[in-house]
Amino acid sequence: MGTINSKRLLERFEAHLTGTALAPATVVNYVADLRAFLRWSEETNQADGSPFGLDTRGVQEYCSFLQETRSHAPATINRRIQALRKFYSFALSEGWALTNPAEGVSLLSESASQRSRHLSPADISRLLEAVQRGRPRWVARNLAIIHVFLGAGLKLGELTELRLSDVHLDEQQLFLDVHSDPDGPTRLVPLEGEARQALDEYLLVREAAPGVEHVFVNRDGNPLSTRSVQRLLRHYAREAKLDGLTTQALRYVYARKLYESSGDLDRVTQLLGHRHTATTVRYLRPSPTQRQKNQTDNSAEL
Repeated sequence: MGTINSKRLLERFEAHLTGTALAPATVVNYVADLRAFLRWSEETNQADGSPFGLDTRGVQEYCSFLQETRSHAPATINRRIQALRKFYSFALSEGWALTNPAEGVSLLSESASQRSRHLSPADISRLLEAVQRGRPRWVARNLAIIHVFLGAGLKLGELTELRLSDVHLDEQQLFLDVHSDPDGPTRLVPLEGEARQALDEYLLVREAAPGVEHVFVNRDGNPLSTRSVQRLLRHYAREAKLDGLTTQALRYVYARKLYESSGDLDRVTQLLGHRHTATTVRYLRPSPTQRQKNQTDNSAEL
């Protein structure tokens, strides 16, 4: 279709949806969903910024971005998948695309998403063992990545944006200066035990390109991307038979462990970077599957 004009594309898609039986509010939402997708495609230079060069894997990476970087709920992600299915179906009818890559992307299950949060110590051990069996050159870096997720509860984007200047000692205590928003306030998150050791060991062997201050770098010494972190986690999760594992699940392990050890909800809220305690309460609330398991375990103890 030549050069992509996002504004024109959105107008054509909106006109198409308006001519169907969809409710006006749904049309508005689907157009907004497509706008967000096009922006992501352009910003990440996916398929040279064209939505018509993406395959199913590309759309899946977008869903992972929404889930792990933006922390969108499964229902929101599923709506965006439906919007993309309709968009690509329309593109097929117009001759702009040869396939509908969104058709191959499965909708998220609310229960499955919640279950993925509840990693057992055995699950975590298997994940770390899988990393240790990886390519020797990357073992230190990848162990540090997993441990920082588990030991500091960072979001995916916060981890990849971490700079050397954000890692500092204060009376023998190691802290990470975490930036939730490039222009917003930071939060100090302590890093202890295995997480601190893993980061220390990685920094001893870190090889960065000149001028690169990001903590985690790729084979060229440049900043590691969120997509690369997602890919390496998916790889090791499969090795550990933990398919579907996300960085958000590792963040949840940190949050749950911190709350169980301290009982201080305000502190958990602060260290997670949540603005409101109510958000943390919802975040820590167990899934129906986990509640049922807890009830069964409690009954067995009576």
